[in-house]
Parts: sequence; C-alpha cells; structure tokens
Amino acid sequence: MAPKQKPLDFGDLKTGAFTRMAKEKGYGNDIQKFAKDIMKHKDKGKLPNDKRITPLMVKRANFVVNFGKKKS
Repeated sequence: MAPKQKPLDFGDLKTGAFTRMAKEKGYGNDIQKFAKDIMKHKDKGKLPNDKRITPLMVKRANFVVNFGKKKS
C-alpha cells in the first residue's frame, strides 16, 4: 500500500477574489468603481469593456457596494 498523502493546502481561494477580478478586468485598485459598474450593467450582461458579468460577480459586487456604505 502506498503511504497516505497530505492534502494540499490552498488556503482560502475566495479571499481577495473580487479584487483579483477587478485587476484582471482592468480596474486596478478601484474596487468600488468595478462593483458599481457591475451593478449598473448587470441587466445587459456585459461591462463597458465587453467583459461578461456572471451571477457570482453580481453577488460579490452587491456585497462590496453595501459594505462600502459602512463607516468605521
């Protein structure tokens, strides 16, 4: 029998996913603008730069917009 392998540790793949997505789509570090653009164009299904909007992107954008309204 082969020895058992340790499971690979990928960390939390969801941490920073929306920020990575914003950078990949050309928004740099302007996360709020990316989220607002998604919410504004979600009915069309595409961003102004012709990138597709998925339902998961809409959920994440909604969270970012709502969380951005909170003051510390």
